[in-house]
Amino acid sequence: MPTLKEFDLDIPYPNRDGTPEDYEVNWRNKRVQFRDEIRCIASLYERHFGKYKTNDAWKVLISCVSEVTDPRVVTYGGVCETQIQFHVDSFFSMNDQQKKEVTLNLLRNGLEKVIPEKGWDSDPFEQAISKVIEADMRNEWIWRKPISSPDRRLKAGLSIVHEVTFVMGNLIVFDKSNQEVLRTEVFRDRPNEWAYVQHLGKIHWVSLNEVALFNKDNKLVRQISLMNI
Repeated sequence: MPTLKEFDLDIPYPNRDGTPEDYEVNWRNKRVQFRDEIRCIASLYERHFGKYKTNDAWKVLISCVSEVTDPRVVTYGGVCETQIQFHVDSFFSMNDQQKKEVTLNLLRNGLEKVIPEKGWDSDPFEQAISKVIEADMRNEWIWRKPISSPDRRLKAGLSIVHEVTFVMGNLIVFDKSNQEVLRTEVFRDRPNEWAYVQHLGKIHWVSLNEVALFNKDNKLVRQISLMNI
């Protein structure tokens, strides 16, 4: 039985008779922007959603369309998909907080359609919604376990701040009492896991007073000095 672990929103190309050229000019950038900017809340929801076994789905994909042309809930290749009505142009005129709120509402509306159709228990879905609200829709987390310095005097960790329009990684250094003594931005990228995951390789202390972040290709992202601590 697959474990349901991913939730996403999309705005599929609405013109059935459109050409690839029309898609590139009039829709592709809008679609990429929408899919980037909803990830702040969608990924926060995923992290608060517990392990849930289903018969056939590992992902829920909610297609936001100006007119619902297919009211069904369908599952192909483990992806459970449905359509809900939403006029996407209004999304791009909102501020970031409004976009967060709208994203959560779209996710909730889609799930309210999917859950009874699939016969799923609604409690874990509602609990995850509540936790996103309790977190004030702030998507911030520490990536992996902080790494101790060679003399065990300090620890370094990577804080991920996922906002609507960007993701930022900060190297944070803590002392023995877990007090933060240094925070330095080490990367900034598109607000989409596929974009920023490339930076997440490993944290390595290169000396007693220098710590660095290396990417997945083991290339240096940023190195910082702690000589004044």
